[in-house]
Amino acid sequence: MSLADHDVLETATRDVALARLSTAFLLDEMAGGVAGLEPLEALLVLAINQANIAPLTRDPDARARYGQLEAPARDDERRPVSINAIAASLGLPFETVRRRIGRLAADGVCAVGVEGVLVPAAFLTSPSYLRSVMSGHLRLRAFYFDLAANGLVDELPGSAYALEPDVPIRAAARLLSDYVLRTCEGLMREAGNVISSLILTALLSAALGDAAAPVSVKTIAAQLRLPSETVRRHILQMAEDGLCERRAAGVAITPEILARPGLQLLLADNAKHVHRLLAGLAERGVILSWETPAGQAGLGAA
Repeated sequence: MSLADHDVLETATRDVALARLSTAFLLDEMAGGVAGLEPLEALLVLAINQANIAPLTRDPDARARYGQLEAPARDDERRPVSINAIAASLGLPFETVRRRIGRLAADGVCAVGVEGVLVPAAFLTSPSYLRSVMSGHLRLRAFYFDLAANGLVDELPGSAYALEPDVPIRAAARLLSDYVLRTCEGLMREAGNVISSLILTALLSAALGDAAAPVSVKTIAAQLRLPSETVRRHILQMAEDGLCERRAAGVAITPEILARPGLQLLLADNAKHVHRLLAGLAERGVILSWETPAGQAGLGAA
C-alpha cells in the first residue's frame, strides 16, 4: 500500500469513527427536540431562529451580549425570515411549512408578521425551551468528551473571549443549531427530503453502532416521533433509491450501501462539520469553560 493509499484509508476510517459518534448524538438531539416539539417542527424552529439572528452572529459585541442562557436577542434586533425561504432551506413544500408555522404561531412558538416569521424572545426564555437547551447542552458536552476520549478532536483555536463565570450556553446552542442544520442539508442532498433525512440518520446510527443490526419501522417511528405509516412510506422510497435494504428483521444500511459515493461524501462532510462545530465552541470559550473548574461551576451539578 502506498503512502497516499494509507492516508486515504486512515481518513476514511476516521470519518466513520466520527460518524458513529455524531449520528448517535444527532439522533439523540433530534429525539430530544426543542421544548417538546416533534423533530420536524423543532427543525423549523431552529431554521427560523438561526435566520433571525444571522446578522447578530457576525457582531462580536452582540455575541458577547447574548451568550448567556437568560439573554436572547430582543425581538427588535431579530431579522424576520419568509416562509418561502424556510421551506426552500429545508426542502419542504411551502404549504406544509405554512401550515406548520401557523400551528407554532398559535402556540406562541413563532410570531408571523408582514415582514416574515421570527421566534420571539418570550418563547426563548420559556421554561420548556430553557430546559431543552440545557439538555441539549449536556448532550453536546458529552459528545465533545466522547470525541476527545477517542482521539477524534483536531487542534482547535484558542478562545477569543476571557473565561466567564458561567458557561456561555446560549452561544453554544447557536453553534449546535448551525451544526444540526448544516448536517441536515447533506442528509437531504442524499435522501431527498427532510423526513427521509431524519430516517436516514436513524439508519446510519444503527449501521455504524456496535451492534450494526437492522432496525424496525416501529423503532424508527418512536425515535423520531413520526407516524409509523409515514416512516414506512419513506423507507419504501429510500429502498427503491438504494439507500437502505428491507429485511425480515427490519431495515438496514449494508456495508455495500454505505460504500456508495454519496454516503461516503456525507461522512467526509460530516467530519468537516464536526470540526467546524468544535472550532466555534473553542473560539467562543465554551470548551475552555467545560475544561476549567471555574467554568464548570456555571453548570452546577451537571
